[in-house]
Amino acid sequence: MKGIATNLFELLSNQRLTRFVMPVLSLVYALLYVSAPTFPPVWAENIPLPVWKTVIGLIGFLCSCLLYWSRQLSLLITIMETLIYIGLSFATSDDSFLIPLVGALYFCVCLSSVPRIATGVGETAAAVSLVAISMHAGHMLFLEWSARMAVIMAVVAAAIAVRSYRIRRETQQREEQERIRSEMLARQRDQAISRAQVAGELHDSVGHDLTTIIALTQGFADSVETEELQEVLKDINQVARDGLADTRQAVRTLVQEHEALPEKSDDDGRSYGSRLHTLDELDPVIAHARAAGLAVVSTETGHQRHDPRQDNLCFIISREAITNTLRHASDPSTIVISRDYEQDGTLRISIHDDGHGNEHGQVLGDQQPAIHDHQGVGLKQIDEQCRLMGGSLSCGPGKNGGWTVEAILPCAGEKEGNAHD
Repeated sequence: MKGIATNLFELLSNQRLTRFVMPVLSLVYALLYVSAPTFPPVWAENIPLPVWKTVIGLIGFLCSCLLYWSRQLSLLITIMETLIYIGLSFATSDDSFLIPLVGALYFCVCLSSVPRIATGVGETAAAVSLVAISMHAGHMLFLEWSARMAVIMAVVAAAIAVRSYRIRRETQQREEQERIRSEMLARQRDQAISRAQVAGELHDSVGHDLTTIIALTQGFADSVETEELQEVLKDINQVARDGLADTRQAVRTLVQEHEALPEKSDDDGRSYGSRLHTLDELDPVIAHARAAGLAVVSTETGHQRHDPRQDNLCFIISREAITNTLRHASDPSTIVISRDYEQDGTLRISIHDDGHGNEHGQVLGDQQPAIHDHQGVGLKQIDEQCRLMGGSLSCGPGKNGGWTVEAILPCAGEKEGNAHD
């Protein structure tokens, strides 16, 4: 039964089908009415019967044509069908020409707004009541009136049921379309985040390694006297520089879609990079800087909480700062890394070099101290992760020259504990 009812509602809610069915039913009813043995009323007894039936048939055809436009002008067509019903009923002294009117009322209830529906039902009921009162008396008045009102109420109930089914189906379709759209956007976002993670790892790991190769080959080439060996080292240096430029271009291409996405960080802090780093991984980075001829001093004060997210960002910031010193600073000799842990677990990290000139500032931020003013990929993404973690990142010229990168990283575990309290 449920399947039959569903199929019936599908059939009745098909507006293209009912748009033709209602006019056809009205036209068939008009043909049956004309073909029946009817005679003109007293006032039209001088009109030949064929002419009379032809006029009635044309009026029935007009009513059928009007029903075809009920989808666009439902209330107007209902009013016109009502007027035709009243006029035809009084003209023929017969109130049985009801099919076109209830057809128009069906479309009015299915497609119109609530005020229009109330208007359509009200004027239809008033017209039927007026015709019934005018043509019947006594107990026949109640029988004829109640029969016609029952037809109108049945049509209204069917139209309301079809309207409710159509609205529910359209709602379900919109929800399904929204679900598909949300899933598509989620997939696109996941793909963009994945590309950003690859870009972060590519920028950090490959970029740092190529920068180290450039620094080592440059320093070694300046110290050797063999011309052939210098040429080989210069070639290696140039290849590394070209590879670094290609890497930076690839990183910028991968991160383009991620720039348009809303900020969102995974619970484990993996939004930047594909894995969490530890502070022990900073030792090889410092060793590479020392191999390039820099004196690297690393200090630590306070009690380290070993927060994975905090350690991960501390490593990334330190590696990026050292890499930028090797890549952009002019004649640096010393890098000082200091990590200070406060009582609540907050980490204050500072990386300072003693490079000269303004190349450092031009690359990192056009000599602007705020990190968000520069267009670099590495520190810009790191700054986003610091803000998402509740911290901050800044860089700029040091008080005594050189360049300083500073960050404040709260302890995630301490932050969560305070939230629970």
